Amino acid sequence: MKSAFIYSEEFAQYDFGPLHPFKTARAKIVYELCHRYNLLDRPWIEIIKPEPLCFEKLSLFHDSEYLRLLEAASSKAFAFEMLGCGLGTEENPVFEGLYTLVTLSAGATYKGVELLLGKDFNIALNIFGGFHHAGRSHAEGFCYINDVGIAISHLLKEGFKVAYIDLDAHHGNGIQNAFYGDNRVLKISLHESGKTLYPWSGKETEIGENRGKGYNVNIPLPQGTDDEAYLYAFSQVVPPLIKTFSPDITVGVFGADTHYSDPLTHLNMSNYAPCEAVKAIREISPKLLALGGGGYNIYTSARTWSLLWAIMNKITPEDAFLGLVGGMMFGPEEESGSPEDAPRYTTGDVKQCIQKEVARVVDYIKETVFPLVGV
Repeated sequence: MKSAFIYSEEFAQYDFGPLHPFKTARAKIVYELCHRYNLLDRPWIEIIKPEPLCFEKLSLFHDSEYLRLLEAASSKAFAFEMLGCGLGTEENPVFEGLYTLVTLSAGATYKGVELLLGKDFNIALNIFGGFHHAGRSHAEGFCYINDVGIAISHLLKEGFKVAYIDLDAHHGNGIQNAFYGDNRVLKISLHESGKTLYPWSGKETEIGENRGKGYNVNIPLPQGTDDEAYLYAFSQVVPPLIKTFSPDITVGVFGADTHYSDPLTHLNMSNYAPCEAVKAIREISPKLLALGGGGYNIYTSARTWSLLWAIMNKITPEDAFLGLVGGMMFGPEEESGSPEDAPRYTTGDVKQCIQKEVARVVDYIKETVFPLVGV
């Protein structure tokens, strides 16, 4: 079986503005790190260049009128209706070429789906994907086109069962809202609690509705959650649900913004926890579409995503520049000698409060959700 690394140099050619936290250059850094660590030159790995997704396929998830406004905004043809759907705000600025960028991102994710539906590939990565906040008719949270929603909609149309696992520190509200009543999609999101972080949603009590009741699972994490508490919650909830649901394809949003150095979040995790989580996801998923998601310390995020790609392909990173100026990784790094961080631990009364809250959420899911889906 083969793995697809889907990448375009065009990802890094656009700029959201000097003060905006989303930096497109991070995709290029991941690509360069993967080369540096010999993570791409393998016989089963193909580097594939995507094409922008056409209007018809974008419409699998998005409203046509919104797409027309987005296209017009990209050419600076401003209309007040754009503000009503989240375009032209400080959060979601508009600039020349925006439509090309977001449709290229969606095209990369869609290409990954097409490859996985064939016989040759069982892993596909679009590091410039995972825009899980966008709604059918609005932009939000730096997300203009919901490539995840398009991918899931296409898979459902083709008759497949989909597991959606979101490890991003921000709750995947766009996916939850779109498929809240659908039992063909098992949606699991581990994220910092909406009490302290955008998009202020993702409570454990949001478990789906109608046929989808029990198929929407949220694990909100308190501020300061460390690797140990995170992996406890993950191991108790995710593998049992996935094994019972038995999806045809797993779609993973592997945001790197859970890291303690991320400027927009408040967790106390290294990259150890997401690495361990992705190891488990890789083992229980027959086919895996992996998407980048959030990550606003660009060097730490790039390092984490490079490691995740190595894990998905069961490769040990080997630094071609070891011993030269620059150390193990690009950018200022706390660790040396290994691209993988040591686990981080919260201590004292704060740790006890975190453990108690995480255990409460896990128990709630086991008592409420597990019986609904047959675990």
